[in-house]
Amino acid sequence: MAVTVRFLSAFQDLTHSKKLFFVEKERLDQIIDDLEIQVPGLKRKLIHSDGKINPAYQLIHIKGDGQELCRTLDCPIGDGEEIVIVPLISGG
Repeated sequence: MAVTVRFLSAFQDLTHSKKLFFVEKERLDQIIDDLEIQVPGLKRKLIHSDGKINPAYQLIHIKGDGQELCRTLDCPIGDGEEIVIVPLISGG
């Protein structure tokens, strides 16, 4: 099985409107590296210059009925689980 990665509309410029990708990796950093091959430019958006997850995005890890935020790039992701990449929106 693979990990499902779901993108919201904010990424349609990079993903060419494709919203679901499937990756066979076990850690978030490996998943992002694999996605960079499929979606060039994604890693530059998701990884801040300090090597951490860009604070402008939240990566939600869905495991069955539960969900949690991936706060570090070494976050383990299991087969059949899902990552949802969400841009944070602010303003008034």
